[in-house]
Amino acid sequence: MNLEQETRRGYTISKEMKKVWALEMEILKKLLEVCEKHHLRAWADGGTLLGTVREHGFIPWDDDIDIAMLRDDYDKLVAVAKEEFKPPLFLQNGHTDNFWNGFSKLRMDGTAGITRNSYRFNFHQGIFIDIFPYDAVPEGTGAPERQNAKGSKMRRELFNYWGDDASPCHPMELLTSFCDKWHVRLKGARKIYKEMEDLYRQYKISDHGFVACSAFIYDLPHFKRDKHWYDETLYMPFEDMMMPVPSGYDSILRTQYGDYMTPKDSGSYHGGFLALDTEHSYEELLPAIRKEHRWDDWKHRWNVIRGRASVEKR
Repeated sequence: MNLEQETRRGYTISKEMKKVWALEMEILKKLLEVCEKHHLRAWADGGTLLGTVREHGFIPWDDDIDIAMLRDDYDKLVAVAKEEFKPPLFLQNGHTDNFWNGFSKLRMDGTAGITRNSYRFNFHQGIFIDIFPYDAVPEGTGAPERQNAKGSKMRRELFNYWGDDASPCHPMELLTSFCDKWHVRLKGARKIYKEMEDLYRQYKISDHGFVACSAFIYDLPHFKRDKHWYDETLYMPFEDMMMPVPSGYDSILRTQYGDYMTPKDSGSYHGGFLALDTEHSYEELLPAIRKEHRWDDWKHRWNVIRGRASVEKR
């Protein structure tokens, strides 16, 4: 991969970002090697699928790699992770770290991929690629919504216990946060995380027509897919490698993005990186970042309170 600065679609990609891209591709190649060894299927997803089809590589303003796996294969990957991913690689999820989003990140320790949404948390924060499990979408009026309500409550409890970045500033939010912390303390975080995953596992893909990533099931119109769109795997150029994509890639992209061939700079999904560094560890950089942003929680509370007061006056 060419590591020199270049301009694509009028957007300048720095040498530093090229190094990040190259490292993410190195992580991806190891993931695909493990998947091939264990006969697991994995495909480009989200912005990475869009970049593969439209750009034959990264979207110029993208900063990570997204991968999709159906639940059974995803669970098998998690099961072999300790054996297959040796340091500095680390498969991060709620079974291996204090990371409760419901999907995994394959991280490279010794680097820094610290986002605005993660710097407060005590978990691995090296450069990463995302691995999203896709589960069956239950049929029946209101069934997905009921499932999502239960899953969202479990995820909220776990984040409140470990310290969410959305700091509570209303009496009822404070009470909810307090109750969540005690519930997790009494029951155990890992047990709640397993129950959350089991909630989505209970419906078998073979029995239903659609799948969705449980982490984004709250937005079903954009993330619900016909399971047959994943029946076959195709390979398309992506930078200097071949990327696996689902055979129904066109339908997937139209569902998620609409007219996906028209480029739109939507910025970073992660809210922006505070540190994206291939040469320094997140452990070196986090203390200074936390010190610099130590008042953000209070600013957030004050802005929310002011906003609510403004609404009440109207």
